Amino acid sequence: MERHRLYPLFAREEIASMVKSLADCITEDYGDKKVLLIGILKGAFIFLSDLVRQLKMPIEIDFVRLASYGSGMKSSGTIEITKDIEMPVQDKDVIIVEDIIDSGRTLLFLKERISLAGPRSVKTCALLDKRSRREVQIDGDYVGREIEDVFIVGYGIDFNEVYRNLPEICYVTFPDSFHCFTF
Repeated sequence: MERHRLYPLFAREEIASMVKSLADCITEDYGDKKVLLIGILKGAFIFLSDLVRQLKMPIEIDFVRLASYGSGMKSSGTIEITKDIEMPVQDKDVIIVEDIIDSGRTLLFLKERISLAGPRSVKTCALLDKRSRREVQIDGDYVGREIEDVFIVGYGIDFNEVYRNLPEICYVTFPDSFHCFTF
C-alpha cells in the first residue's frame, strides 16, 4: 500500500530567488540599522541561514522554539514555548523569521509577546504564506510567496521530523484510506 507521495512545488533556484528578494527588501528598508532576527525553530532554520547570508546590514540572531503541532498535520491551537529567546529586545528593531504562516496563531503569539518587551519595532518575515488557513488577523511584513492549502515538506519544513533535509519544497499527498501518520 502506498502511504504518501511527494511532488515538487518549489525548486532550489525558485527558493533562492525568493530568499534573495526578501533580503533585498529588508536591506532596503533598514539600510545600515542593526536588526535582531529571531528564527522560529525548527522549521525556519534553513531559511534563516540562507536569508542572513543575503542581508547587507548588521544583524544579530536569536532563536525561539514554539510548539503547536505535536505529531499531527494541523495545529493544536495551544502554543508552548520550549526554548525562549536569550537576547534582550528592548529598543531594537526585531524581525521574526518563520518558515510558513498557516493559522497565524504562532506568529501572532510571538509578535505580541516580543512587543511587550519594548522593542523599537517588530516585523515578520516568512518564506511562505498559507493565507487560506488563517484563523487570526496577522499579515507577514515580508513574504516570499503565498501558497494554496497543501501540506508541504522540505527546506527545513517537516512532517514528524522527516523531510527537513530536502533541498526543495514539495507537497505531500496521502491516500484517502491512510490514517496512520508515521512513515
